Amino acid sequence: MFRKVERSVSLFAEHVGMTLIVLMNLVVCYTVFTRYVLNYTPSWGEELALLSMVWFGFLSIALGVRDDGHIGVTILDSKLSAKIIYVLDFFKWLCVFAFGLFMLIEGITLTKIGLRNNYPGLGISSAWLYIIVPISGGAMLVYCVEKVVDLLRTGPKPRATGGCE
Repeated sequence: MFRKVERSVSLFAEHVGMTLIVLMNLVVCYTVFTRYVLNYTPSWGEELALLSMVWFGFLSIALGVRDDGHIGVTILDSKLSAKIIYVLDFFKWLCVFAFGLFMLIEGITLTKIGLRNNYPGLGISSAWLYIIVPISGGAMLVYCVEKVVDLLRTGPKPRATGGCE
């Protein structure tokens, strides 16, 4: 059941993210073309590009958590035992979970504040810009739970000896 939730979240993040990066590029190209060739700037162009970029960025953060692709310090990994690294990995996912929870809770507050403002060019609520914060935080929570369950299931992994990783 949980794997289905994780897969649905991943499909949403991947497909919406890809669509938004394409949309952002098209909107920016269109805006530049109309500004410099037609001497007209659409009022919605910059707002839609910003909205797409922010959504793409936050969805990418969540996917980075899923893929464990964020920057990390591994200088001590070769010096520490497998059990200590296991504990540190558990602590890492606990910290990421706490940050995802923070994003979820505070993102909801931010979205509520955004309901009071509108984008004049798009004619939509500013909440559409901020709603991605709790969505991304929720996705991070799903991915963290998956990582912790995997850690608990596999236990400490024996360390490879010698060679480069």
